[in-house]
Amino acid sequence: MGKKAQAGKPKKLTPKDVGKRLNALAKNLEEELKGADLFAPLPPTEDCAICFVPISPIKSGRMYKTCCGKEICWACYKENKESINKQNEEKSAGKKLALTCPFCREPNPTADEEEFARLQARCLQNDHIAFALMGDLYRDGTFKAPKDDLKAIDCWIQAIELGSAGSCARIAEGYNEGKGVAFDKGRAFFLMKIGALRGEIVARYNIGRSEYHTFGNHEIGIRHWKIAAEAGHQDSLNNLRDIYNADGKVPGREFITKEYLDFAYRACHEAQMEVTSEEREKHRSEE
Repeated sequence: MGKKAQAGKPKKLTPKDVGKRLNALAKNLEEELKGADLFAPLPPTEDCAICFVPISPIKSGRMYKTCCGKEICWACYKENKESINKQNEEKSAGKKLALTCPFCREPNPTADEEEFARLQARCLQNDHIAFALMGDLYRDGTFKAPKDDLKAIDCWIQAIELGSAGSCARIAEGYNEGKGVAFDKGRAFFLMKIGALRGEIVARYNIGRSEYHTFGNHEIGIRHWKIAAEAGHQDSLNNLRDIYNADGKVPGREFITKEYLDFAYRACHEAQMEVTSEEREKHRSEE
């Protein structure tokens, strides 16, 4: 990328600046999409850095640590916190243990400013997750970041350039709503394709909705839902089930066999169980 990006530093952006960057991004992404197999096997699921159980690509329940750049599951964060709190309760005197990162043992930040500074430092390391989160902060105006749609998009562009799948969906949402960028359904759909190609399951599901309902490409929409369902996406599985059970009253029944639907139920359940553990079930209500 040449010079390291100065994420989070004050910079006056104009809609024209961001528009130029988005056009350049789209041009580069067109090369990525050209000749790519949109129905190829999904990239592997990332594991929690602590328990090594795969982290769900669909649900929440993950936490990014700005100290070391690791993603851990919510259950490991809670187990670590409970362990430290228990040790402190058992201490009758002396200095209490500080809450620390369960991976690198760096003390947790005690103020929003410290967390924001750490996220900036991770951006300077060209960490696409950090850029995506920085964009979220500017979008929402949280953690001392002033609400700024243009800065949010700028951060998401940098995240996409570094390989982020989720940021494709974030900018696509802006195009769909005309928020921060001009309303453009075509550009939104294009970015959703890139996100799906990189493994974003919800983007895959939404592409299926557009193909099936908007464009009338029923077979293509169903193919996208099949991929998402096999990755554990329940709504995609439900759509396949409903089309099959409609017995021809809605389009696409000929693309779903009873044998495939049985397989999809098993695959979806297995994918959901793969990201489950006893500790995650224990803390599920706290996510």
